[in-house]
Amino acid sequence: MNPRKEATYRMLSLIAAVIFVLPCVFLVFPIFDINPDDLWQMDSLMEFICAYKNTAILAIVGVLFQIVIALPAGYAIARIPSPKAQTFFLLTCVFFLLLPQQALMLPQYLVLMNIGWLDSLKGLLIMTAFQPWMILLFWFAAKRIDSSLFDSAICDGASNWGLFRKIYAPIVRPYVMIAAFLSIAESWNLLEQPMTFLQSKEKYPLSMILMQLSTDNAELKNVLCLLFAIPLMILFGTMVKKIIDT
Repeated sequence: MNPRKEATYRMLSLIAAVIFVLPCVFLVFPIFDINPDDLWQMDSLMEFICAYKNTAILAIVGVLFQIVIALPAGYAIARIPSPKAQTFFLLTCVFFLLLPQQALMLPQYLVLMNIGWLDSLKGLLIMTAFQPWMILLFWFAAKRIDSSLFDSAICDGASNWGLFRKIYAPIVRPYVMIAAFLSIAESWNLLEQPMTFLQSKEKYPLSMILMQLSTDNAELKNVLCLLFAIPLMILFGTMVKKIIDT
């Protein structure tokens, strides 16, 4: 690359990095003005801890549900011999992917109300278990696997479960890690669904607690927002390292 172009590229990259990092700087600096004792004496501390627990449940259990559904679904669609059937299922996933989430909230609300799961974390988990984008991601991963691997295993007497467990699952592991991080990040920031399906404050996730905090104490709110973001930062760094090493 031309040295002048390379210098320009690095300068533009540095400017872009500063623009993206600047909000984090404004978030971190004000926390040095807060008295640590205020954190332990504030009335909403127990609410924040309870919301942290609820958010962790939604993120961890939610990603397990989603992967358990999407991983075999993507594999099954990729293994369908009929191209027309594959196209039908893929278009169905694309349709639900493009459908606005707000359009599904009323039917989901009615379903949860009729089965008695309204205002519960399990109801929220069930309504977020189906993720079309994750099915499409795992289908794409399955299609990238050389079909000769499956053919050789079938000739050796491997069953469908053996193909899934010994060939498909190990190869798509990086895709699973990417999907897990994106799913956890999405669950960590859920707002519309909890606002619609939850009424009890003790079941609120962190996103709703932070939204309801008063802006009178900006330093305190910045501390709580930082505590809200730290797990995702750690998870992102861990996932990137694992994906690179894979």
